[in-house]
Amino acid sequence: MALMPVRAQQDQTFIRTQDYFRDVIELSEVLGKAHAIRIVCNGRNDQYWRSYMLRLLDLEASYGGGLRSSMANAFNAGYSTAAARYRACTQDAVDSEKVFAEE
Repeated sequence: MALMPVRAQQDQTFIRTQDYFRDVIELSEVLGKAHAIRIVCNGRNDQYWRSYMLRLLDLEASYGGGLRSSMANAFNAGYSTAAARYRACTQDAVDSEKVFAEE
């Protein structure tokens, strides 16, 4: 019986860790989408969201997490999805970037 609180703590830590992994990967994908739109609207020199992603990767590395490849894959997938959808800088693209920025 004395081990039950320890097990409950371990379960909660695991759940928080899984939530963090899910959230940071989703954020990486959103950043990729936003980056694709910025490129379409502002040109290849606009690296605002990519720079944000690089800072996020550096932060994750400082904590020793093993998420870097999953984060990079999610960013690239988000970029590919948005690049296929937004081939021109339309009002829809601009509005979508705003939504992604809020996320």
